[in-house]
Amino acid sequence: MRRVLIAAAIGVACGVLGLAGLGAWAGYAHGGEWVAGPAPPPEQSAVTWAFVFTAYYWWLAAALGGAIGGLAGLGSALVRPKPPAKTRA
Repeated sequence: MRRVLIAAAIGVACGVLGLAGLGAWAGYAHGGEWVAGPAPPPEQSAVTWAFVFTAYYWWLAAALGGAIGGLAGLGSALVRPKPPAKTRA
């Protein structure tokens, strides 16, 4: 059970970081197209959109990442190594 919880927590962290990375890339590449006013510099737009993506959709990324991580941890918890074979001496 501990293995599943650790994997789920890692999945949550990876999901939220991945979402922030996606927002930064989208802001850098398309930030000027998504606003009606004058476009900010690409670096500023990347930071802004990473924050916006994370602020609005952190719950979705955390749920998906946690579910995937939890399932991976559950799978690794079910497959345990065999005990060493006892040989006759």
